[in-house]
Amino acid sequence: MKRIKVFFRKILVYPAVGVLLKLHIHPNVITVSTLFLAIGAFFFYRQGIFWAGAIFFFFCGIFDTFDGELARRTNQVSRVGGFLDSTIDRINEFIIYLGLFSYYYNRQNWVLFWIFAALFGSIMVSYTRARAESFGATAQVGIFERFTRIVLLIVGSVFGPKVMIYILVLLSVGTMTTSLRRIFHVYRQNHQEPVDR
Repeated sequence: MKRIKVFFRKILVYPAVGVLLKLHIHPNVITVSTLFLAIGAFFFYRQGIFWAGAIFFFFCGIFDTFDGELARRTNQVSRVGGFLDSTIDRINEFIIYLGLFSYYYNRQNWVLFWIFAALFGSIMVSYTRARAESFGATAQVGIFERFTRIVLLIVGSVFGPKVMIYILVLLSVGTMTTSLRRIFHVYRQNHQEPVDR
């Protein structure tokens, strides 16, 4: 997965950020723009036009990689920028799952369980890493990080509602597994040290 991310950055992120640098666009503008792209994806998912939702979600995910790289190149990395980025990432993820919820509701209600499970697992993957890093531990284990989740949701969207159900089940199991791995990983790192609760 790391090799894919590196390849993706070389062929798409770096050239696009070069253009953004010439346009003098602030990284926070890119961050906020992902929110509107997620809202666009929401409406398409809600209407069952998953392929169109995939396009908006694809650009939402790409733009999310632009802002950090742009901030680094322009020496505008800040705690506030990082906080804004992480916060909007969580909001965007919720909006996407809300769109899926709106589609499957009253169509295949049993799928709603897997939507909630995938959303909860995704939140826990992010939370366990953030909480660990807050006291100096590391929790970058497991493959169901944000990049993996975005790729899987886009793949599911391209193939439509039926395939998306399998993707949601996979995301539920995968994110829960990654969360548990991170919990045990942090515990092994710090089991002899007192941890503030």
